[in-house]
Amino acid sequence: MMVANGTYAPGTKVEGVMLPPGVYEPVDLWGQFDPPALDLSLMPDNLQAWVQVQAYRMGADPAGLGMAALVACAAAIPDQIKVKVKQHENWTQSARLWAALVGLPSTGKSPIISAAVRPLRKLDDQMFKSWRSEVARWNDTPKDERTSSTPAPQRRLMLQDTTVEAAQGVLEGSPWGVMMLQDELSGFFGAMDKYGGKGGSADRAFWLQSWNGDTYNINRIGRGANQIPNLSISLLGGIQPDPIRKLAADAQDDGLLQRLFPIVLRPKTPGVDEPLQDVDTPYSQLITWLRSQGMPLGLPELVIPFDDGAQAIRQKLERKHFELQSLESVSPKLAAHVGKYDALFPRLCLTYHMIAGGGPVITVDTAYRVSCLLHEFLFRHATVFYSGVLGLSDDHDRLKNIAAYILAHRLDCITNRDVQRGDRAMRKIDNRDIQPLLEQLHTLGWLDDARYTKVGVPPVWIVNPAVHVMFAERGQCEAERRELAKTTIQQALR
Repeated sequence: MMVANGTYAPGTKVEGVMLPPGVYEPVDLWGQFDPPALDLSLMPDNLQAWVQVQAYRMGADPAGLGMAALVACAAAIPDQIKVKVKQHENWTQSARLWAALVGLPSTGKSPIISAAVRPLRKLDDQMFKSWRSEVARWNDTPKDERTSSTPAPQRRLMLQDTTVEAAQGVLEGSPWGVMMLQDELSGFFGAMDKYGGKGGSADRAFWLQSWNGDTYNINRIGRGANQIPNLSISLLGGIQPDPIRKLAADAQDDGLLQRLFPIVLRPKTPGVDEPLQDVDTPYSQLITWLRSQGMPLGLPELVIPFDDGAQAIRQKLERKHFELQSLESVSPKLAAHVGKYDALFPRLCLTYHMIAGGGPVITVDTAYRVSCLLHEFLFRHATVFYSGVLGLSDDHDRLKNIAAYILAHRLDCITNRDVQRGDRAMRKIDNRDIQPLLEQLHTLGWLDDARYTKVGVPPVWIVNPAVHVMFAERGQCEAERRELAKTTIQQALR
């Protein structure tokens, strides 16, 4: 049994062997990371039936349907409605979420997204047709009568295939915020990095700002000066594991990827074609109602605070997120993702609050349910994504090589020299490169504290005895593999 600080309680047995107190459980560096299933009780009450029935009908992962529906609801809520994050600070957030459904084509990413955004797409179609009619009437006006007027700005709720310049035009007339829909996010990210240089950087800066909202000034030769009153975009898309691995490795590390909630989809199962409960009508009505709140434009902002209990939960999570920043020594990208949670928690709370019908304050019950969703579901999916899809660490292969050497030789301590001796690829790296690797193994529970023997000499790291218990079989296989390779080489040289 583990105690609060991550160590084993006194008298704990691992694989039937008693371990001393204070021994940390090591991470399985070769393990398979499975995404957690969605506990429907963590979803807003008004969405539970829709997710459950759609998952059964489509054979799709409820996790993807649940997150896609939350993003669609957040996109429908006008940005005039905000949550006051801190009690004594003028910091507000709108309901603006980004999510990526990660999986192979067989997981059904596109059907999941289509089902979730269908009501929003219908509202957007109506808005687009209305705008086109206004433009047509303006074009039919005699030229001498429209010298003092301009055509109505485009008003939308959704964007798909667009350039930054075209998106700017839409957002000038859509201060409530819009949704960017991408069936394949690889194209969205790839377009920003295709040409590199100033153009790609400018595009990334635009999309980064769209996650934050607020005004956005445009000053271009030929286009003059203009201002977007609220650069606000919710983002929903799908992507396959291989493209996202390449994009994560090649793209600028500016935190754009880390703003997304990654949902790693489970394999699709056969759907059904039978009469089922009508969940589409109430879901569509919910999206329509959310969109109507805060309208028409010109109404003052509605700022909703947390009640005392909800504020206490938020403060507790803020401390927890700060502690999780220690993940940076193992996975900087995961740590950067967690760094967005202080803003994402209130956004989720506002989304849940409005889905439930709104009210003067966000209650402790809402904050508690969102905190469970964030850390029991979304954070675990992020861990699976950054560990299993992108790799546990940027040095994952090196870490596995060192760990295998520890197991094969049953080491109870390890030094820089052991690392260089243990793997051919490591022989040419110097002490400055080795130390961060050993520090990561310490964070992952493979090594205990370092012991310094002389000033200026790299320390001796004590091996966690639990690794030889938990991974004894792997250690035996690794020892046999190394001995076989050694024998084979010797025989070849005779």
